[in-house]
Amino acid sequence: MTNLKSVVLALPLDHQTDELLTTVLNLGQRLECPFVVVHAIGKRRMESEPSTANRIAKAKQTLGLRLQPLWNAGLNVREDVEVGAPADLAIDTALRLSAQLIMTGGGRPATIRRWLVGSAVEAIVHRAVVPVWVVRGESAVRRPVLCPINLSSPSKLGLASAIRMAQIFKVHLRVMTVLSDNTVGQELSVEQARRDLQAMLAQHPLDGLDVSVEVVTGNPAERIIDAADDAGMLVIGSRGFNPLAPKLLDPVTTRALRHSRCSILAVREVHVDLEENEAEIARLADACRVTWRLIEDNRAAEALPFIEPAALRAPFNATIQEAYAIVLERLGRDVEARSHHELSRMIRARIDRI
Repeated sequence: MTNLKSVVLALPLDHQTDELLTTVLNLGQRLECPFVVVHAIGKRRMESEPSTANRIAKAKQTLGLRLQPLWNAGLNVREDVEVGAPADLAIDTALRLSAQLIMTGGGRPATIRRWLVGSAVEAIVHRAVVPVWVVRGESAVRRPVLCPINLSSPSKLGLASAIRMAQIFKVHLRVMTVLSDNTVGQELSVEQARRDLQAMLAQHPLDGLDVSVEVVTGNPAERIIDAADDAGMLVIGSRGFNPLAPKLLDPVTTRALRHSRCSILAVREVHVDLEENEAEIARLADACRVTWRLIEDNRAAEALPFIEPAALRAPFNATIQEAYAIVLERLGRDVEARSHHELSRMIRARIDRI
C-alpha cells in the first residue's frame, strides 16, 4: 500500500522508544511512505548558542543510533531535533509537510493517568488536524481494530481510518455502537442501529476485510473501554482541541486516553470554516489579554467593552468568564459578578471530573 504523504513520529527517547520504533517498522513495511522523526529538547535559560548546538548534536547522535534498524530495513526516515515543546514541534512539522498521521507514545496502563493528563501527548491529540496514533505496546499490528460509532457525532469520521488500519495490518475490524439503557423501544433501536452501521460500512470499500458489527447498551465510555481490552487499536473520531475550552476533550476520547490499555487512533473533526474559527479565537484571546492588563491597572470600566462581548461569545471558557466576573466586581455589579464566578467554577469542576 503506497501513500507518499509523510508520517510524523514524535519520539521521546525514553522507555517507550523501543516499542514505538517497532511499531514504526511494522507500519513502514506495509505502508510505503516517508517518515519524519522529530525530537524536542527543552529550553534552558541563559544558555549560550554553542551549548544549545552541542545538546542538539548529542541528541541527533543518540537518535541516529536508535533509528539505525529502520534505515537497515530500507525505510525512508529522516530525523529533526529542535529546541522547543514536543507538541509544538510535532504539530508544526505535520502541518508543514501535510502529513497523513502523527505517531507518539502513550504511557503504560499503570502510569497513564499520572502523566498523560496535560502532557505533550494530550496536547497533540487536542490540537492536531491529522489523525494521531498514541502507541501503547506492539499489539496493534496483531489484534483487532475497534471503532466505536455514535451515529450522531464525529465518531463517524473514525470509520474510514479504522478500515484503513485494519487493511494495512490485515486484522479483524470490530464496529460497535452503544445505546443508552433507557432507550424507548430497545429491541427496535438495536436493530435500527445495526442497520445504520451496516449502511455506513457499505459506503466504504472493504476489500475482503473481516468485519463484525456490535450493538450494546450501557454507559458509552465504560462499554468502549471494556471492549478495548481485546483490541490492538481503538479508533475514535474526536472533536479535538477547542481553544475556547482549552482543557476539555470529548469525554469518551479523554477516558480512552487515560484508561485504555490498547493503542488509540484519534481522528479529529476539522471544520470547513476552520480559518474563521481560528480568527474568532484570536479575537477572543486578544480581548482577554487586554482585559487582564486593564484589570491590573485598575481600569475596569475600560475593560468592560472588551470582555463583555467575549463572555457572550465564549460562555464555556472559564478564564474569560472569570475575567468578566472580576470586571463586574470592580464596577460594583456584585450580583452579576457572583453568577459569572460561579459559572467559571462550574466549568472548571466539570473539566476536573472528566
